[in-house]
Amino acid sequence: MSILLNKQLKILNEKSDQILHPKCAKDKNIQEIPQEQKNNQVINQQNSQKNPHNETSSKLSKNPYSFKDIFNNKEKLKLHLQENCPLFLEKFELLDFLKNGSAGSVIKARPILRGSKTPSNKLVALKFLYNGKNKKGVQDHSEISLHGTLKHKNIPAIYGYYKIADNSCIAMEMCLYGDIENFKKNVIKRVPISETLICYIFGGIVDAVYYLHTHNKIIHMDIKQQNILIDDYLNVKLTDFSVSINYKNLKKIDLPMVGTCYYMSPEVLRKETINTSYASCIDVYSIGVLLYLLSFCDYPYKLREVDNKNYGQILKNIESNELVFPELNDNSAVFLDLLKNCLNKDIKKRFNIFQLKNHPFYQGYQIILNEKEKLYNAGKFVIDLMVDNILNFNKFIKEKEEEIGKKNNL
Repeated sequence: MSILLNKQLKILNEKSDQILHPKCAKDKNIQEIPQEQKNNQVINQQNSQKNPHNETSSKLSKNPYSFKDIFNNKEKLKLHLQENCPLFLEKFELLDFLKNGSAGSVIKARPILRGSKTPSNKLVALKFLYNGKNKKGVQDHSEISLHGTLKHKNIPAIYGYYKIADNSCIAMEMCLYGDIENFKKNVIKRVPISETLICYIFGGIVDAVYYLHTHNKIIHMDIKQQNILIDDYLNVKLTDFSVSINYKNLKKIDLPMVGTCYYMSPEVLRKETINTSYASCIDVYSIGVLLYLLSFCDYPYKLREVDNKNYGQILKNIESNELVFPELNDNSAVFLDLLKNCLNKDIKKRFNIFQLKNHPFYQGYQIILNEKEKLYNAGKFVIDLMVDNILNFNKFIKEKEEEIGKKNNL
């Protein structure tokens, strides 16, 4: 199967011009490091140069964020693990560093077979969590208590949990192509991506969120590009439950202001108390922001014009601006109808997760899934997704466009 994937990528690379859409040149999601943090990094570097062996585990364990200082250095990380959990290095061979976030950091690793010093061929992702409270004031162990109970094809599997000094580590399913940003950059190599590919990503997210709300009563709270992964078989996976809310046995939810600012719904920005019947609408709004970004390389309600730390202004922009779409867009009426219902400012009028599953755009996703197996085995699936070449999907969307047009004319 990996040979077919390599063929797909080779053909895809040959066909791709690696041209970025003009609107997407600014979609870098790079945040400036605060000056105070830069100064601390310089001091840490100077201290490590003066006495590179003077970093004891006791110093690291006093501050849950000090672990970040060693995470980008594999040798320092190994030293920390040897001092605090020596058996860990007998279980895993550490490979590449993948991600560093506010709740934890992720490294690619290869499990070492029991009774042998030989690593297996299967890769895993090791997510190191910073215990205590993270920068958003939320307990990090929720990642373990929530994610560990979830079993769904569109959520990465958990293989194990380890305690390392003041930190914790989750061994989880490795997704070969990383998050959507990485997938666009290294596989698709052109943006905006096709509506067919957007539909495929959308459907995988909806299935995961539907499972969270119907089977577990969980609001994810942080759906965004960086938390959507693509695995070896091009399955879409929703990850990172560090700020998720379990509302089981509750009638009302006091919403905390957690998540990623541009993806936050108006209710989250206002810290409202909502009825649990509207719980899924919080995630649906974030899905709408993600779809808008994937299609137009921008955020709705002119949010890019606002500092991402100015929550009050973000809320004002949402309240004072209408939802508009770029004039030069070739999106279907079905997709635009979906966006309008996902990004409705009024939670009572916004779609919930059940309405998403009944929308024609999700039905289009089911058509793509039916085509996936034969296209994937022929080494064509990624390419056809990229260039809107899944004919049954296109035919279905056109039929639904006519239905939507008739409804709008009534």
